[in-house]
Amino acid sequence: MRWLMTCALAALAAGAAANRSGEVLSLVRAGLPHDALYDLAFVGPTGLAVGHHGLLLLSEDGGEAWRAIEPISEAAMLAVDANQERVVVVGQQGRIFSGTDASTLSAVESPTTERLLSVALHESGLAVAVGGFGAVVISEDGGATWEARHLDWIELQPEGLEAHLYGVSISDDGEILICGEFAMILASGDRGQTWQVRHRGDASLFAMHVDGQGSGFAIGQEGTVLRTRDAGATWQPLATGSRANLLDVWHSKEGEVVAIGIRALLRSRDHGQTWASVGGRAVERSWYAALAPGIVKNNLENGTLQEQRVYAAGERGSIVTVNQ
Repeated sequence: MRWLMTCALAALAAGAAANRSGEVLSLVRAGLPHDALYDLAFVGPTGLAVGHHGLLLLSEDGGEAWRAIEPISEAAMLAVDANQERVVVVGQQGRIFSGTDASTLSAVESPTTERLLSVALHESGLAVAVGGFGAVVISEDGGATWEARHLDWIELQPEGLEAHLYGVSISDDGEILICGEFAMILASGDRGQTWQVRHRGDASLFAMHVDGQGSGFAIGQEGTVLRTRDAGATWQPLATGSRANLLDVWHSKEGEVVAIGIRALLRSRDHGQTWASVGGRAVERSWYAALAPGIVKNNLENGTLQEQRVYAAGERGSIVTVNQ
């Protein structure tokens, strides 16, 4: 889920934590050595993280605490998205699970056996999942039923290769953006019936985040970062000074951008104009595959304060906060 508001008090509190610990990442949840988390999503205070061997973690307090719930599969669950109405989880062998919340997730028929690496939900009921060898599957009923979309790769890609697709985003008006190998970004304004190429290159793109105002970023191999200011119609490469493989990106309307990946964390505080590579043991000794903001409620004498905290999940089933 995409939250676009940053609370100043939350930023101050997180910054103080960073100063005390000396680390840009603060551990929230530690897993077992062979655990791995691949994605997480929040709806209000409720968060769901998915991972290796069907690992499912649930938070009901904006990400402060997490508990394991009954796995829905023995296969790896690789992506999750949720809104107020539905939750969809996808993973290896094209498996898809859908429900109204984490407790009602159940398997639904999938039109593909390719691994599904990313999923996005829209308030209209449109859902899109993408994955290996050009797999694109679409639902019009919030994830209850799905059908495959077969793209014309000879037209879209000069060599005609079925590109692995790693990321998907749906704009407020329902336009679909997907990214993957060959720095490819494809767009569809008719719910996946036809596609246009918006970007091509060399490095694979692993994730994207485009907000409701049309500002966004796509990230990938060798420190690749692309920026759009027109809802994905055009993309410009940004110089980050990094050669790391970046796996996810998040940004706020105030200009804060975080990109995280394999032993790397990049930050910008000016909408991607300049970047800093952040070190520390928690960054340099691990990898993180997903970023998502949660809303934490603090009860005060004169009311309730809501704070936004950005979380990362990855190796060893760890979940950390990204300190300001």
